[in-house]
Amino acid sequence: MMTNNGGFQSNFPGSGGGGIYEQANYQRSQTYNAPGPYSNPNYPPQQPYPPSPAPLQHTNTYMPHQPYPPQYPPQQPPYPPQQPPYPPQQPPAYGHSNTFAGPYPYPAPNPQMPPNYPPPQMGRANTYMPPLNRPPTIYDQIGPAMGHVPLPITGPNPMPYGPSPYGMGPSGFNPEQDCRILHAAVHGSGTDERAIINIIVNRNWAQRSEIRNCYKSLYGKDLIKRLKEDTSGNFKEVVSGMFMTPAEFDAMCLYKAMKGLGTNEGVLIEIIGTRTNQELQMVKDAFQREYKETLEKWVKDETSGNFKNLLIALLQCNRSMNPNPDPGMCQSDAQALYSAGEGRWGTDESTFIRIFASRSAAEMALINDCYTRLRGKGLLKAIDNEFSGDIKKLLETVVGGLLDPAGYFAKRIREAVKGLGTNDSKLVRVIVSRSEIDLGRIKQAYQTIYGRNMLHDVRDDTSGYYKEILTGLISRC
Repeated sequence: MMTNNGGFQSNFPGSGGGGIYEQANYQRSQTYNAPGPYSNPNYPPQQPYPPSPAPLQHTNTYMPHQPYPPQYPPQQPPYPPQQPPYPPQQPPAYGHSNTFAGPYPYPAPNPQMPPNYPPPQMGRANTYMPPLNRPPTIYDQIGPAMGHVPLPITGPNPMPYGPSPYGMGPSGFNPEQDCRILHAAVHGSGTDERAIINIIVNRNWAQRSEIRNCYKSLYGKDLIKRLKEDTSGNFKEVVSGMFMTPAEFDAMCLYKAMKGLGTNEGVLIEIIGTRTNQELQMVKDAFQREYKETLEKWVKDETSGNFKNLLIALLQCNRSMNPNPDPGMCQSDAQALYSAGEGRWGTDESTFIRIFASRSAAEMALINDCYTRLRGKGLLKAIDNEFSGDIKKLLETVVGGLLDPAGYFAKRIREAVKGLGTNDSKLVRVIVSRSEIDLGRIKQAYQTIYGRNMLHDVRDDTSGYYKEILTGLISRC
C-alpha cells in the first residue's frame, strides 16, 4: 500500500506550535539586575531599567498570521451558473456515498433506431455501465445500407441521387456511378473535395468497400492510393481512413505509433485497451497481412515492464464474454484486487493484469460494485492510488472501455479540442474509428458530461474541407 513519507509533523503540544515553554507560560524578564559582589568597584551602581509596560512573549511563541486586508473587490464569476449536466437519478442500489448511477446508456441519437436495440440500463457504482448485449458493430458483420437521407452538401458536383432515403431502393446506390464521380474529382488539374466528402458522408462502410473494389476494376488503381495523391494534410487522413476497413485503420494507427524512434503509447492504450476479442483478432490479422510481422512482436519490442505485460495479455483475446457474472467469483476478484493493492505494502501488478485482461464487461461491473461495497470507492480510485504512468492509463482505459465506452471516447475528443491548438491525430482517430459504431452515443455523452455540443466544438477547432468532412460525419450519426 502506497504511503506518503514526505512532510514533517511536530511532536510539541499545543495548536500554535509554541512548544513546552509556551505551555508553561514562561516569560522572559527585561529588568536588569545590579552588579554582584564580583563586579568592578570602579563603576558606580547601575540603576534598574524601568519595568516594561507589557512584557514580551517568549520568542518561540507563534503569533497567528494576520490576513492582509482585501485589495480588490470580490470578483464576479466569469460564467453564469451551469445547470446540472445530469438529470435527477434514482437512489443507488448500495448506500455508499460515492455510488453514482449514471445516465449511461445515453439516449439513442436516432429516433428511427431499430426495435431490437437493447433498452437502457442504469449504471453501477462510480462508473457508467453500457448495455450488456451491445448492438452488432461493423466489426461483427456488414449491415444493410444506412437508412437516412443523404447529407445536402452544396458544391460543383452534388450527389446525383434524389432525396429518397438512402439505400431504400435499387436506385439508392450505384457503385460504378460513385467511382466515376470520384475519378472525375481527382483526375486532371485540381481536386473536387466536396464530391469526395459527399460520397464518404453518405455511404456506410460496406458501400465504401464496394466502391473501392469497383474502382480498381474500372481503372486498375487502388482508390486509397489515388485519393492520397490528390489530397493532403488532415483531410487526406480522414478520407483514406474512411475507405479502409476498421481493422485496417486500427492496424495503420498502431504501426504509425510504433515505427521509427519513440513510441506513442497513447495510441496503443486507446486501441488495444478498448477493442473486443473479435476486433483485436481482426486488427492482428490486418497488421500481419499489411506489415508482414505480428503485432505482438512489435508491442514487445516497443514497450516494457508491466505496461507491456498487460498489452500482451489483452492481445491474447481471451477475455470472457459471459453476460451473467457469478457473484461469488466477482466478490473473490474484488477481494484479490484489494489484497494486491490497497491492502498491502506495494502492489502486486500480476493480479490486476490477470483480472483486467480476462473478465467480461458484466463481470467487471459487478467486481466494481463489490469493490465499492468493500472499500467505499470504485476501481478507478484504487487504480489512481496504486499505479502511475502508462500502466495506470491502460488500466483506466480498460475499465472505461468496458463500462462506459461512449464516455471514454467523449473524453478523448474533449482532450483533442480543448485549450490552445488541436490534437488532430487523436481527433481523426476517434471519429473515423467510431463513426459507424457508437459516434452517436459519444456525441450524447459529450453533451451530458461537459454540457457542450461536440459538433460545435469540433467545428470551432477545425477549418476548410477537413472541418466539412468531420462535421458531416458527426451530424449524420
